Amino acid sequence: MKAVFAAVIGLLFSASLYGQQYQPLKLFDLATGADVVTYGTIINVDEHFFYLQGFTEQGKAKIYKIEKFTGRSGSYRWEAYAKGQRVFVFLRKVSNNLYSIMSPGAEGELPVLNDSLVIDMQCFTPLIQQRLAPKGLTPEFRKLQTFNVGRKKVLGLRFTPLYLYQAIVALRDCYQVILKRPNTFPSFTCFNFFDRYTREKIDRQKRKSKLMLLMYNDMEEAQMKNCK
Repeated sequence: MKAVFAAVIGLLFSASLYGQQYQPLKLFDLATGADVVTYGTIINVDEHFFYLQGFTEQGKAKIYKIEKFTGRSGSYRWEAYAKGQRVFVFLRKVSNNLYSIMSPGAEGELPVLNDSLVIDMQCFTPLIQQRLAPKGLTPEFRKLQTFNVGRKKVLGLRFTPLYLYQAIVALRDCYQVILKRPNTFPSFTCFNFFDRYTREKIDRQKRKSKLMLLMYNDMEEAQMKNCK
């Protein structure tokens, strides 16, 4: 478990903000807000779409037709689309047979390289970042937690896609997020969240997955910050 948590700390740091600098969505926001969370292999690419061989919540194989990420100022894909790439995606349903990447930035589509992926550190609130790096983002910490992701260097936490997926499923199963304003993101605006299970059952999930607990703590911190 120590290796897993260290890997988590290795996937957590990079990105930018809206406008001049793109501000990434938080991981809890992606996890709870997506219509579909899946991962797999790109089997075809055309001018506007790519086709991902992924799976459904029930574990059945499915090909997803997805609008390509077109980029925001300060956020870019790690490399051009190509057949054979493996990706982990957070999707919004556009129509019966069409999906789009949930976030405006690249954090909604994570490359799976050598059976691991990296979560940018900016996908967590400053308080959680401080807990992960209690001495601050020192040169030593940056060296330890910066990973090559295609043509990018990302300061973040590294996980296997299965571990990330299981943590996301646990969070989605345990909590329901309710926006106070439609068409916004909990990362940036006030929201509520509610337990789906008993506190005892939720606490068992938190003990099983440190990443699920990390996302819960981040969600709680974002709510307190955004709902002042």
